[in-house]
Amino acid sequence: MQARSTAGYLLKDLLFDFAKFPVWWYSAGLVQAARFAWGEIAAWARRLSLVILFRNVLKPMYGDYSKSGRAISLVLRLVVFGFRVVVMVLWSAVVIGLLALWIALPVGTGFLFARSLVG
Repeated sequence: MQARSTAGYLLKDLLFDFAKFPVWWYSAGLVQAARFAWGEIAAWARRLSLVILFRNVLKPMYGDYSKSGRAISLVLRLVVFGFRVVVMVLWSAVVIGLLALWIALPVGTGFLFARSLVG
């Protein structure tokens, strides 16, 4: 008798988990994934020091206030800033792509599963 009630409980729990999974995936799971994605993008912006570099674009490097020193500093900082922006855009595209994959994964898996049953 005990084995039957345990098996019934496990079956009910398993079915409830299957029913609950899509709701969690697109509610709490999606919020967690979006927060993680935003945190990754913000962390890379800090790692690349984009805000600090942007604030100091017009300040001469190494205290060289001559015209040539200012020109070299401006060009060099613009080049560095450009490369870092490209890195940031590429990394953001990767993170947003992974978030889109998170959204599409259950639907795509369900579609492939249903297609394998039909044909």
